[in-house]
Amino acid sequence: MMLLTSQDVKYCQATANIQGQVKNKPGIIYNNSLFTLVQKYALEELEAAIKEYREDFLDNEEVQSATLMVKEQKAVGIWMHDDRYQQSTKSQEKVEESSVTATSSNTKENKSRHLDLNYIVSKMRGEDGLKIKTRRHKLKLHPHCFLGNEAVDWLVAHFNITRQKAVTIGQNLVTKKIIHHVLDEHFFKDEVLLYRFYQDEDKSMWTSGL
Repeated sequence: MMLLTSQDVKYCQATANIQGQVKNKPGIIYNNSLFTLVQKYALEELEAAIKEYREDFLDNEEVQSATLMVKEQKAVGIWMHDDRYQQSTKSQEKVEESSVTATSSNTKENKSRHLDLNYIVSKMRGEDGLKIKTRRHKLKLHPHCFLGNEAVDWLVAHFNITRQKAVTIGQNLVTKKIIHHVLDEHFFKDEVLLYRFYQDEDKSMWTSGL
């Protein structure tokens, strides 16, 4: 793995039109290719950043796009090539590294929120959360359930993470006794398996008894 420095790249702004909405991201140019910012870490988190970079990107077969890790004066960033983005016309002017680094605190805050299980659970159970409903398995109805693979789909879409990372979150939810397999026969898996939040157990027992 090669760790680049800010001297090896050119900073810019990247823009894309995604589903009718204009999206702007910090960007860098390296070897005539545009990369957009995925994640930033404080410089003292370099070791953890490298470990996560290896696990989530370099060793992850699901990640097909080229990625870079760039060490700056006060932060280290993970950048990914995304065909949807182009260099903004405003980027013809020199973009100072400090303007990109300014996003570090916000990104770090987002990262901590992503790793907070309480925050994740609140979103999973929220208005735009998982499809929790009665489902049938082997002629039996199981109320207040969701599918493991659909939970992975949802986590990937809402937190911009890999499926492997989403499975890890699901496994943590099982370990913390927040969710469980409805028959307690499986750990969390990216499969068509039924899971339920423990806080829905009382409601499920009441519904099943009707």
